[in-house]
Amino acid sequence: MKTHLNVLTRVAAVAARAVLAAIVFVVWTDRALAQTTPPAAAPPTPTPAAQASTPSNPPTGTVDVGVGDVSSGSFKAGEYNGLETKGLFGIGNLDVRDGTPYGSASAFRWRIKGTDLGLATRTVFAQVAVQGKFRFRFSYDGLLRNRSDSYQTPYNGAGTSTLMLPSTWLVPTVAATGGANAVSARGLVTAIGDAPYLTAGALVTPTSAQTALVNAAASADVPLFHTVDLATTRHRYDAAFNLILNPQWTFDAEFKPEHKDGLKPMGTVTENTGSLISTVIPVLIDNDTNQISLNLTFKGQKTFAQAGYYGSFFKNDATSMSWQNWATSTGTTNTITTEPSNNFNQFSATGGVNLSPTTKLVANGSYAVNTQNDAYITNPTEPVVPVNSLNGRVVSTAFNAKFTTRPTKKLNLTAAYKYDNRDNQTAINIYQYADAEAAPVANVSFPAGSTNALGAVLAQNANANRPYSKRVNQFTFNADYAVAKGQWIKAGYDFEAIDRSCPGAWIACADAPVTHERTLRAEWRTNLSSALAARVSYANSARTVPAYNENAFLALVPYANVIPVGATMSALQAMNLYGLAGYGPVLGYNGGVFVDNFFFPSNNALPNTLYANNNRISELPGMERYYVADRNRDKVRTLLSWQASDQISVQGGVDLTRDNYPDSIYGLQHAKGWAANLDGTYTPTDTLSVNVFYTHDNQQSTSAGNTYTANSNASTITNGQAAVTSLSGNSCDSYTTLQQRNNNNKLDPCLNWFANMLDRANTLGLGMSKKAENLELTGNFSLTRARWDNNVIGGNWANNLLDGTAAPPATIIAYFIAATPLPTVVTNSAELRLNAKYALGHGQSLRVAYAYLRMRSNDFAYDGMQFGTLSAQLPTNEQPFNYGVHVIGVSYVVVF
Repeated sequence: MKTHLNVLTRVAAVAARAVLAAIVFVVWTDRALAQTTPPAAAPPTPTPAAQASTPSNPPTGTVDVGVGDVSSGSFKAGEYNGLETKGLFGIGNLDVRDGTPYGSASAFRWRIKGTDLGLATRTVFAQVAVQGKFRFRFSYDGLLRNRSDSYQTPYNGAGTSTLMLPSTWLVPTVAATGGANAVSARGLVTAIGDAPYLTAGALVTPTSAQTALVNAAASADVPLFHTVDLATTRHRYDAAFNLILNPQWTFDAEFKPEHKDGLKPMGTVTENTGSLISTVIPVLIDNDTNQISLNLTFKGQKTFAQAGYYGSFFKNDATSMSWQNWATSTGTTNTITTEPSNNFNQFSATGGVNLSPTTKLVANGSYAVNTQNDAYITNPTEPVVPVNSLNGRVVSTAFNAKFTTRPTKKLNLTAAYKYDNRDNQTAINIYQYADAEAAPVANVSFPAGSTNALGAVLAQNANANRPYSKRVNQFTFNADYAVAKGQWIKAGYDFEAIDRSCPGAWIACADAPVTHERTLRAEWRTNLSSALAARVSYANSARTVPAYNENAFLALVPYANVIPVGATMSALQAMNLYGLAGYGPVLGYNGGVFVDNFFFPSNNALPNTLYANNNRISELPGMERYYVADRNRDKVRTLLSWQASDQISVQGGVDLTRDNYPDSIYGLQHAKGWAANLDGTYTPTDTLSVNVFYTHDNQQSTSAGNTYTANSNASTITNGQAAVTSLSGNSCDSYTTLQQRNNNNKLDPCLNWFANMLDRANTLGLGMSKKAENLELTGNFSLTRARWDNNVIGGNWANNLLDGTAAPPATIIAYFIAATPLPTVVTNSAELRLNAKYALGHGQSLRVAYAYLRMRSNDFAYDGMQFGTLSAQLPTNEQPFNYGVHVIGVSYVVVF
């Protein structure tokens, strides 16, 4: 795995280490000389000026050095803290600064601080300053995220951008219809691959040749799976310089380079085999982000102004991943690109003026350009790529102004305006490609010719990129009034208008070109006494959408504006002429009639071939995407704080949220939640303190959908028993025969579904601290119980598998199978931390720390990752997180 830093990062790292080393050397030398240099003859009494300029105070600070041990390795227990590996680790913490007392004549100051120096999550901070002149700061953070230590793969090359199957890999199969074997990852379990299979409604035992193929592949492949740790590490540096030019002018500069490396999982889909194949691959992460900010600030008696620049430069050195397809005997290579490199440059100006002692105006404006122009990686499955790179360009302009005033001692007023315009200036092109690297197939409806200005369609998809732009205008007004002593009321009003568009698109691309939202707020605060305070606030928001555009998908498919071969109009013209969206008429089977003899056959959705896309991407009538749908929102927040006595204090609150989407027939319908917290502290003496807290969080949402099925006139199932037509289980509709159901598929209420998702979490915590003469004890314990449920209502049809020419006579041709709730996802975790510090003598102590980390979880999502569960997805065998880890540490602490 590459772990290099780019040039800017390396320069910053070398410079930072040099500065840090110099500071440490000065500190060590100063302290060593102060402790070891023998006294010399008394010099002449210095003048006051000499006394002020001579450093004579040794450094002060704390150093903590020791060793710890982790009882067992767990990536989840050490997800962010660096304690993922079993065994010993170093304990190192320090905080050292110059000993010059404040108020002395010397203005020179320095400080060095380090935390968790023995772990990958270490932080280092160093600062040098001359008060009133300048300040230089450097810091380093090691940021770690451990994702999984149970992920498995047969691929070699993890940690590189090329993944290869071992030479002994055989394509896994299962015995299948026709005496042949079918490609299937379930064949990695021989009991499944060798099981009898259905042919024409009857069970058939695999032949010895079929069994031999299954067993050979399973024997060769299963041992090839090996564990690859998925984790990412970020090395973040920060160098900042502040220069005070004079009492009015200051200059600030900051440079923040960051390097990130590691591995993360990525799900991929390919179609080289003629069917969809999925593989979760370990993707290489190797990128750098460099941030620069410069600011020049002026501060006057009544005004201030600042001009600034901010730049962010992202460079990805792992631009793509290649891997062999596990389901092809030739080991076909697939490729996917990763995040493109990009640059962001912003210039800003801020100014403010105190119009009076009680009135202030502040305004800010900025101009930014974001560019991305990495070269495309192409292959023969993309026959038309008109440009070599996106040449992406987004220009953002923003303006904010805030006016505050206090006309009376009891009244505060605030008015604010926000303007934010994200103008995506990226050029629009049409790209032709096959899905998931399948072989491209020309669309016969759109050949080259005089009626086709866009050119021939040589692949299943001819899609245009959509450069989304957004413009926001927001107005805010707040008034805060003291109605009586210890009581205040606050009222506010917000109005936000958002415009969305795709400049240059052939047709409107936004699901909702315009949305409006107004918010009314009210709050009451009171101090009922010196010991009791309360707050209640309420906000109501209403978002309205003047026009929802169900045909926004057309911006993706410009061939909907080209007349297909054999038609007299384009798909768009047909939709406009008959007032239809892409879903077509909400009607049943009409005898196979087409609109204009070409479009919406049998009242079904517009065929995807007529807009040159391999997938049906039109929306259900009444489906509104939640972020641009009409919405009513209510929020209530409460807080109560009670200082019962000098020893006892209690604080608690309840928050309520409710969202309603009144015009959404499909999509998100409702979302509501409430949260409660209670926190109490008991301090009977100056040396003993106890804290108890409890939180509850409850979130619920309801969504609706429909399993689109095309109308047809089919009365029996292919290869089935023609006389069998009866249905079973469909109490949700009145259809009794297969033909009735097929005639009314678009109207079938059985195909509507609803999902009621409920997320609940409870956390209980206890903390304590106790101080004795030489001993200081602290302890914290927390217990969390979380549950997630998805109660699905609805279902779908399934054909009778035992209805075939070789099966006994059947009476049912299809069953409606009702949906059942998904298994509850359970997570229980507990954490205990104890810390004891014993004073050994002046400035010296021994610290002993202990932690116990425990989690038990059960998540059905992991079931699909195991051997034998899915046919078209290669298993990874990842496991839900369950651990119990003990961590103990002993360290020696010196305070000087």
